[in-house]
Amino acid sequence: MRLRKLLAFTFAVVAGAGLLVACTGGSTSSGGTPQEGGTATFAESPGTQPNWIFPFVDSAHNSGYATGDLEQLMYRELYWYGDNKGGNGLNLTKSLADAPIYSDNNSKVVINLKLYKWSNGEDVNAKDVVFWMNMMFTEKANWFAYVPGEFPDNVKLATATGPQQVTLQLTGSYSPTWFTGDELTQIAPMPMAWDKTSDAAAAGSGGCADDRSKCDAVYKYLFDKSKDESTYAKDPLWQVVDGPWHLTAFDSDGNISYDPNPKYSGPDKPHLAHYKMQPFTSTTAEFNALQSGKTVDVGSVQGTQLPKKTTGEAVPKTNPLSANYNLVPAYGWGWSTSLLNMDNPIYGSVFKQLYIRQAMQQTLDQVTDVDVAFLGYGAPTTGPVPVNPDNEYITAAERGAGPYPFDIAKAKGLLTAHGWTLQNGVMVCTSPGGAANQCGDGVAAGAKLEFNFQYSNGNPAYARIMQQWKTDAASAGIVFDMKPLEFNQLINDISSCHGSGPACNWQIGFFGYQQYNAVPTGDQLLLPGSSGNLGNYNDPQLNSLINATLRSDDKSAFANYEDYAVKTLPGQINMPLRTYMEVVAKNLGGVAYPPVQTARSPEEWYFTK
Repeated sequence: MRLRKLLAFTFAVVAGAGLLVACTGGSTSSGGTPQEGGTATFAESPGTQPNWIFPFVDSAHNSGYATGDLEQLMYRELYWYGDNKGGNGLNLTKSLADAPIYSDNNSKVVINLKLYKWSNGEDVNAKDVVFWMNMMFTEKANWFAYVPGEFPDNVKLATATGPQQVTLQLTGSYSPTWFTGDELTQIAPMPMAWDKTSDAAAAGSGGCADDRSKCDAVYKYLFDKSKDESTYAKDPLWQVVDGPWHLTAFDSDGNISYDPNPKYSGPDKPHLAHYKMQPFTSTTAEFNALQSGKTVDVGSVQGTQLPKKTTGEAVPKTNPLSANYNLVPAYGWGWSTSLLNMDNPIYGSVFKQLYIRQAMQQTLDQVTDVDVAFLGYGAPTTGPVPVNPDNEYITAAERGAGPYPFDIAKAKGLLTAHGWTLQNGVMVCTSPGGAANQCGDGVAAGAKLEFNFQYSNGNPAYARIMQQWKTDAASAGIVFDMKPLEFNQLINDISSCHGSGPACNWQIGFFGYQQYNAVPTGDQLLLPGSSGNLGNYNDPQLNSLINATLRSDDKSAFANYEDYAVKTLPGQINMPLRTYMEVVAKNLGGVAYPPVQTARSPEEWYFTK
């Protein structure tokens, strides 16, 4: 998802995704007189350094770290959501275009671009949008958010109907709320300087902006260029930006520096003279830097580094960093789950059994995880819509403990009632077959509930949750072989699996949460063929309910989808979603964590005196 549909992980960390570090929450203001200039430094979470600059992102590079912390500071999408006052609606002030105009029963969309400039002096115009659309039409299989039948399949024509106007003819009638919030937000106009096939070629010579048949060669050139991280801050190609920042330094360890784009023509022109991102090897190292108050202006702390928070508190009563920083809560706008690989050659048929997913869910003690591992900084997840902050999409089905609260005895009973027998500490299928009291279609006799479980190691609290789950699941005869991995490696392993083959050997994976765009429906996470459907889940009834949310703004359609997803645990196990506790230097104002939008906005930051 973009903004970014990121697989988000702050998870350690996401996001992008982005990846992926999108948070929702409050904003800070600093007492004193705003000043111009100065250098603000942001602390990266361990192992989350951005590693992709080309804004046409594939699944393997999709994270909020690449998108929200790198690309979106330089290359803007058409539409921006969220503001520094906590709103989660369309922010036309920060968008590249005026509000889209829908007509012909919502099958036609007219987009009027504002008068933005690229840093090379050229206009951000309709041809730049068509360039993006032509690449999307041609390279959709390489786009991390692609869902068959959706963008760009649901666009018959994308035409420049004026120097600053693009008209989209759609294949049918769509919900304007969804189409703007989840489809149009994917478009990032690309400069003519990128429409070429070699460094020596002239801008626009690639021809992709005019002819889709020429986009393959242009895409390959840009994709290959993005592989070389050592050139990000030096290559003139990436210096053509329309956002408020451009790169001045970049290395693969995550040492990143920006200066304001002097040709930026949008709102919120940077107050800072410089913006830097600083990597840390561990959360402890970051916390030590925050305690010193010397090297970091904005960062985050783990719940384990703070006093335990009680229910109802936004921040803890005691701030251990009070000498230098304010604490600001931020919430993930996404779905926190452990993903199950439906295509795994050994366990795919096991994961397809609903009672198996129910039993696994019932062995996870989310209430204790939030209280002990997160020290109160989080909330249990019962379905696809985040419950913090409260929002218009939450139904009664998701409130409270949900249909599958922690109950090891019930989990064990479910398994034995379906033909499993506990042998040497692990449940074994002793009654294969498709009857109600048997293991289920495709589950072989002798199959064991013993799984490899990969998870992100960036957050110490996640290790605690995994170890507790391993212990509790073992009490029901479900055995997890836990394997911690760095976030980027984990994302690459999991996202490589679409279909059969060796890449589909992963079994269970947890990296945090998958990020939503404005509308938290399930198309990009759950529909067949979607790049975000990492476990390749497919339920025809669920597909129909999701598709109904794309066609209508009627909230009952969304509620029907949500209620069904809550009951069926579609290819995943709900995981607690942590509340991120961000820290902001007391002399730094304008720092916000708006709902929905993934990208940070250091152009709004300012020091005070």
